Amino acid sequence: MRHVFPHKSPIALAISTVLLGAASFATPFVQAQDSLIEEVVVTARKREESLQNVPVAVTALSPSQIEQSGIQSVIDVAKLVPNVELHAVTQSGASLGASIRGMAFDDLEKSYEPTVGVSVDGVFMASNSGAVVDFFDIEGVEVLRGPQGTLYGRNTIAGVINIKRTKPTGEFGLKLEGTFADHDRQDLKGVLNMPLGEKGGVKINWRDLEMDSHLYNETTKQRPYNRDSDVWSAAVRYDFTDNFTATLTYDDYEHMTQPPDVVATGTGDAVFCAFFSLGCNADSGALSKDSGYTKSYASEQIYSYLWGDNLTLNAEYTGSNFTVKYIYGEMDFEEEAFFNSWGAPTPLFEVLREQEYEQTSHELQYISNWDGNINVVGGLYYLETDSYITSGPKTSSPAGMFTTTQDAEATAVFGEVIWDVSENWTLTAGARWTEEEKKLDNRVFGSNEARRAGSPIANQLTPEYNDNNVTYRFVLQRELSFGMVYGSYATGYRAGGFNARGNNKPTVGPYDPEEVGSWELGLRSQPTDRLQLNLTGFVADYTDKQQFIVTDGSQCDQSNTATCTFIRNAAETTNQGIEVEGVWMPTDRLTIRGTYGYLDAEFDSYDFDGTDISDRAQVIYAPENTFSLMADHTSSVLGGTLIVSGTFSYRSDVWGAAAYETYNYETGPVINIDSHDQLDLSATWLRDVAQGQFKLMVYGTDVLEGDGRVARAYDAGAFSWSELVPGRQIGVTVGYEF
Repeated sequence: MRHVFPHKSPIALAISTVLLGAASFATPFVQAQDSLIEEVVVTARKREESLQNVPVAVTALSPSQIEQSGIQSVIDVAKLVPNVELHAVTQSGASLGASIRGMAFDDLEKSYEPTVGVSVDGVFMASNSGAVVDFFDIEGVEVLRGPQGTLYGRNTIAGVINIKRTKPTGEFGLKLEGTFADHDRQDLKGVLNMPLGEKGGVKINWRDLEMDSHLYNETTKQRPYNRDSDVWSAAVRYDFTDNFTATLTYDDYEHMTQPPDVVATGTGDAVFCAFFSLGCNADSGALSKDSGYTKSYASEQIYSYLWGDNLTLNAEYTGSNFTVKYIYGEMDFEEEAFFNSWGAPTPLFEVLREQEYEQTSHELQYISNWDGNINVVGGLYYLETDSYITSGPKTSSPAGMFTTTQDAEATAVFGEVIWDVSENWTLTAGARWTEEEKKLDNRVFGSNEARRAGSPIANQLTPEYNDNNVTYRFVLQRELSFGMVYGSYATGYRAGGFNARGNNKPTVGPYDPEEVGSWELGLRSQPTDRLQLNLTGFVADYTDKQQFIVTDGSQCDQSNTATCTFIRNAAETTNQGIEVEGVWMPTDRLTIRGTYGYLDAEFDSYDFDGTDISDRAQVIYAPENTFSLMADHTSSVLGGTLIVSGTFSYRSDVWGAAAYETYNYETGPVINIDSHDQLDLSATWLRDVAQGQFKLMVYGTDVLEGDGRVARAYDAGAFSWSELVPGRQIGVTVGYEF
């Protein structure tokens, strides 16, 4: 792997000058003994630590921040975190398209690996399906930026999103909420806590969410439903001894989602648009844009269903100077998705995708709390996944009619040592060894009827893939009178594997892992008891990047007039930038939080079948600027507490996916997604009533924009589309808890 050093970048030079200057200027401020800013505890390094002491770029969001800033799902987290872009992938059940620092994953196959890791209660989700998590009963969210390969492992080259839910309290308690908003949104939620003897507790929560689409379909003359989700879970916590506790959680979910209609954006060179004599964009995308993206023209509704259950076990033993944790996770779900018109007013290409997925993971951690100047984190990890997909249109072409199963295993050993070299200097070193194995069974059929019947098979492939990888991280940290400064170098990798959509040996693969090496310089400071300011600069070398490559048929045993689609390790990028996060409390009742991210992500090379297209290709979902400013004020009103909050956020324009080797910037479909600014407001009134607390919240998201907007754009060559999200949403939440 080629290493990139900070002297290559003027951004890195500027950051290093500032931070090294801060390190040498040891006592410019005197920090107050008692900070008015509440201390935030995170588990970014698998141990509980103050956010300001952790040499990792991490943003922590509390339940109050989540609620008051209008965050309803993991997608909305992006507006409060610098250099993060999140969106839904319509064609798969609750699938997350995620990009941090310009390292993006925007697809849906289970054989492809994500770039951003998502974990819930410590269980890593190996697939992006189901990762669009709706927020309720949340204890907190942590977003780690930059490669986290040492402690979190494979497929975290961009970062990690840690979601933590509340634990059973062991006391009687009830929380009920109802949210009612635009487009007939009805969101009913409840949490019931009960004691389990004197040493445990039981928690049951449930949610029923229904909502219509924000788009009126001019072709079918109706406004279809959008969300119909039923979720419930039960958690049991028991303290077997004073030192040993365990929590077992079961989740059951059913998401019957009909995403808002996509809009067709294909131009004259799009095969399907020309074949059906449609001006796809003129008949769909352009008309929808003229309506402010409040109307659609699709002939048939997309649906994307997901249903299943999860099981999670968290067990923890605390010794005199150490903690041992065991985390078990099991996921088992099914998906069904249907598409036909792809936004056009006439059917274009019918696809029915049926999938099954199972995941089992075990993680054992040892976290020391020794009295000396050395502490460690170490552990073992094992993951097993099984996936199945059958997909295909009603057509005679075998390229789209396939059934693929994949069995995969990954085993890892990891450790990190934290050494307090002196009173002011700390050195951290860690590494992780991972071994993985994948087995694929890919079957291509001659007709849709044969696929549905399971025979005859036109072609069958059973390749295997084996790999092992070592990732590591080194950190040098210096304490200052007003905070600390650190420099680090970390690596990570995204696993290689197979192209489940391939139809012969060359196109199925396998392909190799992609790797990232990232330098990072950070300052964590609290100059006064009312001000906190954190600054991070980074330069990442992204090598062996997995890219889709399309060639003529001669490269995959087809005729010259056919095409072949490969995934090849064909590109390299340099991603560099700055991240600023601050908290200011000008008064005891007013808190202001701000973030800013600058990102420069460009291709250094992109070998597309022997031609370097790095000068024309775009790094997808890599906004140059991200910004947020959140203010909340607390006062006493009508015998209760009133919290008024406002959040303004901004994201630069981003590029969606396209075949950049042939994409025409003048005549091609529009895949550049406009910049977006958003104002969210909320007012929450809390009042103590008999044996509990009453809550009334009025909120508005994107209050200045009545129109919808494009959130994802995709050019598949033969046709292309854009996916839409609504603008202004006004709602009210009523709740009671004791």
